Amino acid sequence: MNHGVFITGTDTGVGKTLVSAALALHLKKQGLTVGVMKPIETGTSPSRESRSDAARLRSIIESDEPLGAVRPYAFELPVAPLAAAQKKGQAINLETIKKVYRLLSSRYDFMVVEGVGGVRVPITPKVGVTDLITSLRLPVVVIGRCGLGGINHALLTIEALRRNRIPILALVLNQTESARSAVARLQQRTTLEILRTQAGVPVLGPLPYEPGLPGRFRPAAHHLARTAAIKKLAQLMRRAARRSR
Repeated sequence: MNHGVFITGTDTGVGKTLVSAALALHLKKQGLTVGVMKPIETGTSPSRESRSDAARLRSIIESDEPLGAVRPYAFELPVAPLAAAQKKGQAINLETIKKVYRLLSSRYDFMVVEGVGGVRVPITPKVGVTDLITSLRLPVVVIGRCGLGGINHALLTIEALRRNRIPILALVLNQTESARSAVARLQQRTTLEILRTQAGVPVLGPLPYEPGLPGRFRPAAHHLARTAAIKKLAQLMRRAARRSR
């Protein structure tokens, strides 16, 4: 049986797509076959397609899969998926996502699936991202912000996943801003220290700050794919896959 991981975030803009791309790229460079998926994406349109999260994931590993398989649901409005679907008069169906995932996963050693928003984001009036994760039966990697506010958001996300009995592989902390002052560096250092003692899961990072995004997405992904944190994350992923056999 093939294996994968679900990448979620503590907030929007914490680097889910960049980490997903770096992880997929690293696994591919290790000689593994890798598939990517972004089941639901909002804020995209034909004129911006090449800059969409799904297109970037597909491009970074040079995937031959059609974009419609990598991303079954796409919405133009840059709002929460439930609101975007309702405005379009469309309903998101978990069974459709599951079928596409099963088809893709049968072709690859590993799947890297990027979520939409955080774990409590609703997909339908009765279904949320946690239900999507549970239906795909994937362990989770949480991407969090290494800085002020990062502790609360990370612990709340981990708590929500545990309540739903969803296994967590790791918390990856990302530097979304440059720590130019002594105070900012202190905030980053103490966030990392506290989460390492209280998260109850492996805490990796912080990943280096990547300036110039999204314009420098490809070189940034290649750079992150070589970092110790991404290498360790890939090891945890492969270890979990061996245990599940």
